[in-house]
Amino acid sequence: MNPCTTPAIVLRRRDYADFDLILTVLTQDHGVRTLIAKSAKKSVKRFPGILEPFAGLKIVFRPGRGKGLPVLTEADLVKSHTALRSDIQKTAYASYWSELVAIWLEEGQSQARIFELLDFVLDGLSDGTAPDALLSLLFQMRFVGYEGLRPILERCACCRKTIEAMPQHQFCIDLSRGGIVCHQCPMPCDVHLKLGKGTLKQLLWMAHGDLSTALRVRFGPSTLAEASQFLEAFVPYHIGRMPKSLDFLRRVRKSAA
Repeated sequence: MNPCTTPAIVLRRRDYADFDLILTVLTQDHGVRTLIAKSAKKSVKRFPGILEPFAGLKIVFRPGRGKGLPVLTEADLVKSHTALRSDIQKTAYASYWSELVAIWLEEGQSQARIFELLDFVLDGLSDGTAPDALLSLLFQMRFVGYEGLRPILERCACCRKTIEAMPQHQFCIDLSRGGIVCHQCPMPCDVHLKLGKGTLKQLLWMAHGDLSTALRVRFGPSTLAEASQFLEAFVPYHIGRMPKSLDFLRRVRKSAA
């Protein structure tokens, strides 16, 4: 295998031995890859402080020896996203999105749409072009949608009746069925999540079309909180794992409030 050159986003990093780093990156062309950057902590010339979480890079990596990790040989900084590491709430959101990508996507499987999505929301988070929580709704709706797990919000997940054909204005959520349940269908025993019809329509708007256009939808404080609570329950349930960074994000938001 020849060396690969590709745009990449750093999802996480950890120290290895005295001078090396292990990086998990999302690449545009090769999906999630785990790489070793040898002597990265002392090689100012090759990696001048650019291998930071959430940074956008152009990288070159080559296969490792035997069963060893692929080796990062070159990296050029494209987007530093320094603001994401200096603001604790932005760090929390970026960490949550990055962890979802790292734990769900299969190593080495090309995911160009998810690369574009993560790049877009990290740019928005860094530049402040949209509220942090709104960007998180967009990321989660598109992420599960791209992976075939989008919640059923346009109709009852049980009887399939559309929300437009129902007079009710609030719907219970059945996570096991993957979406909303109308008042005429059996409810789960432990209902604690509910969504208003207006919130449903706003989330559906975010699920389609151009990413920039999707951010034009406006949530009030209560609907934003309602939608966030729903997606932060739905996404971990359907990927089968609770991201550690989600607890951190919730504590940061609670402290800020």
